[in-house]
Formats: sequence, C-alpha cells, structure tokens
Amino acid sequence: MPIVTLRDGLNAPTGSRYCDYCHQLKDDLSREPPELFRATVEELENGVKGGCKTCHFRYHAISTFYMSPETQVEFSQLQQFTFDNSIFYEIFKVSGEGDVEFPMISERNMLSGSTCSEHTFQSLEIWIQECLSEHEQCPFQSSYFPKRVLDVRNDQLVLREGSVETCYACLSHCWGPSQSPIKTLTTTIDDFKKDIPWSSLSKTFQDAVDICRRLRVDYLWIDSICIIQDSDEDWNIESMKMADIYENAYFTIAATKSTDGTGGCYASADPETTSCRPIIENLVYCRKKPPEFNQFYRQRDWPLLSRAWVYQEMRLSPRVLHFGSQEVIWQCRTCRRSESRTNDSDAPTTLTYNDRYIPNSRLLDWHNTINEYSHLTLTFEKDRFAAIAAVAQREATLRSNDEFVFGLWKNTLLRDLLWETVPHQQLQQRSKLECPTWTWASVMSRVTWAEIARNRNLWLLDCTSLEDIDIQYTASPYLGRHRKAALHIRGPLITTTLKEIGHNGIRGISDGHHNLTLGDMRFLPIHQADYDLYANSCSILKPNLEVYLLPIAIQTDVVFNLVGLALIRIEGTSNSDPEYERIGMISLQAIENSTRIPPRPIPTTEFEITSTRLVSHLSSILAVRIQLV
Repeated sequence: MPIVTLRDGLNAPTGSRYCDYCHQLKDDLSREPPELFRATVEELENGVKGGCKTCHFRYHAISTFYMSPETQVEFSQLQQFTFDNSIFYEIFKVSGEGDVEFPMISERNMLSGSTCSEHTFQSLEIWIQECLSEHEQCPFQSSYFPKRVLDVRNDQLVLREGSVETCYACLSHCWGPSQSPIKTLTTTIDDFKKDIPWSSLSKTFQDAVDICRRLRVDYLWIDSICIIQDSDEDWNIESMKMADIYENAYFTIAATKSTDGTGGCYASADPETTSCRPIIENLVYCRKKPPEFNQFYRQRDWPLLSRAWVYQEMRLSPRVLHFGSQEVIWQCRTCRRSESRTNDSDAPTTLTYNDRYIPNSRLLDWHNTINEYSHLTLTFEKDRFAAIAAVAQREATLRSNDEFVFGLWKNTLLRDLLWETVPHQQLQQRSKLECPTWTWASVMSRVTWAEIARNRNLWLLDCTSLEDIDIQYTASPYLGRHRKAALHIRGPLITTTLKEIGHNGIRGISDGHHNLTLGDMRFLPIHQADYDLYANSCSILKPNLEVYLLPIAIQTDVVFNLVGLALIRIEGTSNSDPEYERIGMISLQAIENSTRIPPRPIPTTEFEITSTRLVSHLSSILAVRIQLV
C-alpha cells in the first residue's frame, strides 16, 4: 500500500490550482488520488498557503478538530482519514443534495441516532418490499411453518404449537455466559401456551417482539422458547429442522451488537457518528465512520457473528436485519443495505442451498465453509457438529450419493483428510469433544485446506486407498454422536520421529533437519501440528517418539510436494488392523540431492521425472492396512 508524505516548503507555482506535489501525483479533486496520503497539519497548511486546492480540501476536513502543527493525519484517497489508525472519519456528500465536483466522494445518508426510530423502520419496510418485489434470488413462497412459534398478536405473548400459517420471523441472538434466557421446559410449556409474562423476557426478546409488531409479522421463532430445552428427544428432532426454519423465515432479526440478552436489539448511536462536520457547507461533510460490516472478520464490532451457532443462521436466512451499535444493516441474497450507506454492497451476501442458488459459486465450497466456521466460539464443545448440521444437510442435497462423515464427505474423504490448522496461529490443546482425530472437529483451532486451495494441481496416490468406514452412530450423523468411528486405510507408512519432522512449520531450514530420505530422494518436511504437542496433556509425545507418515497425494505449486498425515500408533490395541491417531498434516518438499544449504527445491518442470521416481520408491514400501481413529 503506497504512502506519500508532503515535503516541507511546497509552494504552488504561479497560476496553478495545485502544489507541485499534488500536481505531480495528479492528486486533484476530479481524479482518484493516491491510496494513502500522510502529512502533518503544518505541511497541509503550507500547501494551503501556496494555493493548492487539494491540500485546502484536506485541511478543511480536519480543521474542526483540535490539533497541533505536528499532528499527523493519514488520508485514504479523499474518502476517509485518521489521526491514530483506530478511529476513522469518512468524507461524504449527502444523498440527493445535488451534484458536486468531487466524483470520487461517495454519497451517504445521515443517521437518525437511534435504531428504534421511525426513520429506521421506514428504511426497513422499503428494503423488505424491494427485496420481495425486485430480487429474483429472494422470493418468498414458503409453505413451511415451525412446530412451535411465539404468537405476538393482541398485546399478548403465547406459545403456539401445531399452527398452520405462512409468515414468521426468526431471532438470532447470543445466549451469553449465564445461559439464562427464558426457556421452555417440560414443566413450563403448558403455562407458556396460555401466557408468557412480558417481564420474563430479556431485553433482546422484548425488542424482537416489538420489531415484529412494528413490521406487522405475527409470529416469532426463538430457539430457547420454541424448543423444549430439557428434552433430549425434542431437541434432537427440532435441531434437525434448523435449515427449514431459517431458510423459510420471512426475515431473521439479528441482535448483532449484543453479547447476551441484556444488550437488546436497539441502540443509540455515538454522537460523533450522527453529528456531521461540514467541509463544504450543505454539500460535503465528515463524521466518525460507522463500524465496517464484515461477517467473518470484524467480530469485535458485531459480537453475534463470533458465535458458531449463528453461522448457519446467517448462511441460511434469506433476509437478515442486523441491529448494530450505530445502525441497522439489511442483508439478503442479492445485496446489503445500511442506514448510513457506508456498508452497502451489491454483491450477494448470504448463501442458500436450494434451486434458487446461483450454481457453481465458489462460496459453496465445503472447505471454505469449515475455514469460516472452525474459528467461531461455542459454549459447549459437544455442539461442534450440531451447530453446523443445517448447513451440512443443505450441502448434502448438492452432492450425489454422498454421505456426511464427521464434518467430511465420503466421496472425497481422502482429499478432505488433508485439512490443517491455519499456519502461524498459536496452537491450542486438543479438543475435549469425543470425536476421531482425523476430523477437523478434533482441534480447537481454525483449519484450512491450504495445500488444495493454493493450487488445484493435486493428484491422489494410487498406493493409498480408503477400504472401509466403520462408524456406529447413536443419533443423526449430522450430530456426530457415536460409539465407534474408524477409517480403514491401506497405504505405505514412512517411519520417522517427531524430532525429525518438527512441531510446527518448516523444520529443515532452521536447524539442518532436511535429510528425510525416500530411496535416493531427499525431502524437506513441513509439519503443521494439529494441536500443541508439548502441552502437559500431551507429555507422552517425546521428541524421539516414532511418527508414521501416510502419503495421500502429490501437490504441485511452484515446487513438488508429497502431502499426507502425521500419525502415531496406539499401543496395546488387539484389533487385526493396528490403530493410529492423527497428530498433524505433513508436506514433504522434494529437494535436490546436494550439499547446498538451504537446499534448493525441485521445480515442477521436472514433474514427470520426479513423480515417477517417487511412485517407484513408495511402491517399494510394503502397504499396510491401518485403522485411523
């Protein structure tokens, strides 16, 4: 990202509208300026004194702030600026206020100051009607209705069961650490069918009811009220309907700003966001920029989106009303709209898994789904599969004759096994969830399929094959509950030690361990451990412990790699197939057989020769049948 700094003493040439520096950069108010422009207040003053129109505009934008001449300010084009890289101020012109000579400056709306205002709800009604009448990807023709809903009509709250209606809303919310929103229990359900006291509802639930009433929606689905929380039978049945419930909702209300039920949906905006400082009277203004909406990477400002359970709710809901700390944001399958217009986007921003979905979208890629989902937080690890079951069910409808296997898929299982924890993050301890080590759900870190994502040139090896899947489920496969879960795989095992392959990252370059050999070939091992192998709970993993590398595929990017799994053997097992558990993902980079340090990788131009040699060496290793647990 280029950064430019004004030099001292710049004076505009006679008759010029711009100083030498701005003229040289073609940095004027009718062109796109440099991406970043950094200056002190004094340097901008010098530009103004010299008659530079661009410097004058920038100086006028910051002139209402108290600053010393030495204060630094950084502009991103002519659209926003910051003094400290933590608070950003956006420059904008008001929508509908007429044309101005600054084409690069975006139009924005003034904010009302409260997300429960009539102005906010007028915007919501416009967005809803535009979506229903104009968006081909967002039709509403639902014949589905949940088993239970909250009836909000007639200034009363009643739990209805078995109703047949067509229109309802859902609520997406954080339960919070106390886990104490009002709940339907086997002992309270009959009372709730008669009346639910308003005072028993959390602030978030009360606001959601008010939103439904103001938007003329009579029924509201809330998980803690519409599922019997102390009935495993009811929970198992209703949790499997999440895809239908959210996908067929008229809209979903998201308490996106709140960490628990006390935060509510409504908010009063920061005065710095609602108070606009004029740069050019009645034309151009600046204000504190509302929080940027990013569904996966700005979760500090949108805490609801950090929750794993919420992921599938956002993925499946056709229309979402995000109630934030400064404004309400509309999100549907066609676009995103915001009260301020700062967070507007014309790109599809939610996903759906039915015949209305745009085919061949990369957003449907399961590996991307798990990459996005795996870093989100859960209060109870046992919900790891349940919280994404609805998305998995919809994914299954796109896969012909396939089966969900602990977060992976039967028809692509060998490729799916090549997940790894995201490099350079701090490794966590192994998950306490009872699940096999070969699934990504066994770790508490974010995972990816980097070897596949970087390059599609990945070839499965014929010498390694999946021979059997031995799983005994105790509930729906999508919930991951089981008595037994093992993969029977036949393939060559390369024996090494933990010391030789290292713990995390490239071992060979740092300490000379680049002598892992296979026949006359040498490899640089790059081991990405699944969890902290040296944590107290993993003290059995000593440096000299034997590790077995199971090669699965050849991957080429710029260099030639053999990729597979790092395993350790479970001693004392009496099964005919010895048991192994996974501890990491291994990439063996083929290197020249020379004394050069660091060793030079073999380029992909020699792919055919290298692959033939490798397959020959792997064939010389006796293939064994193992049980991966």
